[in-house]
Amino acid sequence: MTYEGIMETLAEAGVSEARQRMLRPIAENVAFMCGKLTESRRDLEAAELTVEYNNGGGQEGIRENPLIRAYEALWKSYMVGMSKILDALPAESRAKVEQEEPERPQTVLEIIRGRHA
Repeated sequence: MTYEGIMETLAEAGVSEARQRMLRPIAENVAFMCGKLTESRRDLEAAELTVEYNNGGGQEGIRENPLIRAYEALWKSYMVGMSKILDALPAESRAKVEQEEPERPQTVLEIIRGRHA
């Protein structure tokens, strides 16, 4: 998903110029986050779910891989931004976008399930 693609979709759906201007920063961030989610997914697919840690002073053990938490935080922000963009679209345009979105990032659960398929 690109910034240009988002803005083109908004224009084609008849979203007013004023509303498009208001949505530009959101569209820029959503496009950025989509790219980062794709990059992060590659890292996450190869990573373990847990990692060992040693903080010194006898503090050691196993914890959730920080990649998972970072991906989930980015995913949530992406979804909020996408919701704002989709909410600006008329119903028929929204349904079309939701069906055709080929680059939809995956949730952590989808990534993990893909490993075991």
